[in-house]
Amino acid sequence: MEATTRHDIHLGTTRMNIHDLVRELNENLGTTVVQTMAGVKDRTSPFRWAKPDGPEPRPEIESRLRLGHRVWKTLELAEGKHVALAWLMGANPRLDEELPVLYIQQLRSREVLGAAEAFVNDTYAA
Repeated sequence: MEATTRHDIHLGTTRMNIHDLVRELNENLGTTVVQTMAGVKDRTSPFRWAKPDGPEPRPEIESRLRLGHRVWKTLELAEGKHVALAWLMGANPRLDEELPVLYIQQLRSREVLGAAEAFVNDTYAA
């Protein structure tokens, strides 16, 4: 992935209103995946965060959601939304056979972004 694209994804995610960001994730990944990504037990949270006048997630949860958006956008732009979802929810050999969505939940940015970029670039080295 080109540095410009990576920078544009980061910039777009950072500037995006959190309610719009969650709504986009909900529409493309589903609320169950967003709930898992955020690391919350309440299944209604993704719905509430997506409402323009809804509550905002706590800072740590917002960080997870923004990381998840960056990872998803990296994959979606290169591979399409269905491949991006399958990648997020599938065991990944680059992440010790763990689910990438759990790396997002743990805020393991370097590993999960590196794995996503390696996937879209068809390289093994992160």
